[in-house]
Amino acid sequence: MECKELLKQISILYVEDEEAIRNLLQEVFEDEFYRFDVAEDGIEGLKKFQRGQYDIIITDIEMPRLGGLDLAEAIRKRSRQIPIVLLTAYSEKERLFRAIDIGVTKYLLKPFTPEKLLQVLCAIARERSGSRIDLGRGLVYDMGTKEIVGPSGCVRLTRKEANLLELLLRNSDRIVTLKEIEGTLWPDGSYSDDALRALVKRVRKKSYKELIKNFAALGYKIELPRAKD
Repeated sequence: MECKELLKQISILYVEDEEAIRNLLQEVFEDEFYRFDVAEDGIEGLKKFQRGQYDIIITDIEMPRLGGLDLAEAIRKRSRQIPIVLLTAYSEKERLFRAIDIGVTKYLLKPFTPEKLLQVLCAIARERSGSRIDLGRGLVYDMGTKEIVGPSGCVRLTRKEANLLELLLRNSDRIVTLKEIEGTLWPDGSYSDDALRALVKRVRKKSYKELIKNFAALGYKIELPRAKD
């Protein structure tokens, strides 16, 4: 798939406190992506991330109220998978080491051109588009687009649905406990049994009922089809 087509499927959250730069990139990129949302600082960025479904986060490092590294750290507590691109005018080792520790996917030194940023996003999109997992019954889960693809078309998962499915896929050899699911999907403490059951039901509806198996009072497990010899 061409890069332009990949980017059209991606939702971006761009966090930047400098209004002129923020407006410029939004104007340049708004037609390149499925969605290109902006936030003026880390606090607004974190709120939008918690409310929305994004495929890539781009954030400046120096911002009032909540800086880019602190924002990245807060995002990483909620999602280990979402790519984070850090924009920085600094090259101090201490900052870059912290960015690595946090799990920032890529950092880009300022000043940069929109073309350079687009190249970085293209590379991330290509990498993610190659992550496809066979779910059985003719269905494939695309980790890049967060879609379940089958003979009848594509079904896009919400961020929380995708997080649940990916958590189970990463641990397909065992039962994922209720405590693990709660800590990963509801780190803010808003977990409830009803919320989890409803979430599992939605994922099953978008795939098939037997994909996710329930182990009463223990947790859930996914069983992938065995490869044919």
